[in-house]
Parts: sequence; structure tokens; C-alpha cells
Amino acid sequence: MSEYRFTHGNLIILYAIYRQTYPVEQNRIPDYVNERVKLCLNIHKIIEQSKPDGKKTVIWVVGNQHDGDYVSNKLVEAGVKENIVAKDYLSKNVTECFDRVLAFIKSRTNPPYLYFIGSVWLREIYDSVVLSKLKGYRIQFEGALDHRPVKEVEEEKLLDAPRKGLEHYKRRTMDKAIDIVLNRMFPEERSRS
Repeated sequence: MSEYRFTHGNLIILYAIYRQTYPVEQNRIPDYVNERVKLCLNIHKIIEQSKPDGKKTVIWVVGNQHDGDYVSNKLVEAGVKENIVAKDYLSKNVTECFDRVLAFIKSRTNPPYLYFIGSVWLREIYDSVVLSKLKGYRIQFEGALDHRPVKEVEEEKLLDAPRKGLEHYKRRTMDKAIDIVLNRMFPEERSRS
């Protein structure tokens, strides 16, 4: 039997939180966030055309109020129905975002299939959070391109650094146990001097 729950509907989480390193124009978001919006629109189109429950899709925009409203307007301008766009202005990072998503879906018998859309470098943070918080739920990471310099991305990554949860330590202990067993089964030959 599958360890995952049967899903009903889809929830696309569009992560639009970013670190402002320079003043941003009033009606503009950075190009790398626009890449996330484009990817969200593509995923939404694919879901509607290919999944039987494609019409039961919600897009959850995560960002501050200004950026969340701006991104929501971009989605509506591109043809997404306004009534399927939900906004999360309170989350400040990936962990808080998934805490809110979990609170939203855990009461459902059949939760939606989750799609998380962020920049490709968010994968490590996403993996850490999903392992500890969303075990048993169907979730897929979709990474958008981010053409910023590595230094700028690394500075932003530090703001969202994953906290090591119980799953991390369980996995680390299991890896160490496997290493010990393998070292006993296949000892390295000592160099004879």
C-alpha cells in the first residue's frame, strides 16, 4: 500500500519572497521572481489540461502585501481566475510558508497535490522542510531559473537557512550505521610497510 494519501485537487505554492538589495520600482518585481510567475502559469496550464481534478486548483501566492498583490494581478492578467488565487502575506520564509500550508490542508481527508514553485537554489531548503513537515503528502518542487550572481544568491539563502529537524538526525544516524556495517563487511586492506 502506498505511503501517500489519495489527493483531491491541486495547490500551487508560488514563493514570491525575496531579499530586496536595492530599491525596487513601485509596480515591478525582480526578473527571477517573474521567472517563478512564468513557471507557475505553465504548471497551472499543464494541470488544467492534463489532470481530471485540474479545475480544483488553488494558487497560493506567498510574499509581502505589495509583491503578493502585484504577482496576483500578473496571474489574473495572464488568464488565471481571480477566485482561485489565495495570498499569504504573513510567511517570512519557506518554513513558515509550509507551516501555513500544513494548517490549511491537514484537516482534509484527501489533501491536494502540492506544487512548490521557487528559484532552483531553494531546493535544499525545500527538501529539509518537506522531510520534516510534509511526510506522506504528495508534493513536487518546481525550480525557476535565477540569473543573479552567486554571492547575491548565497546571501539570500542564509536568510532562509533550514533548521535541522529530527529527520535530518535520523538520516545521519542511519548513514553512519550503514557505514560501520559496510566497513566491517569490506575492510580496507592496510598498506603493508
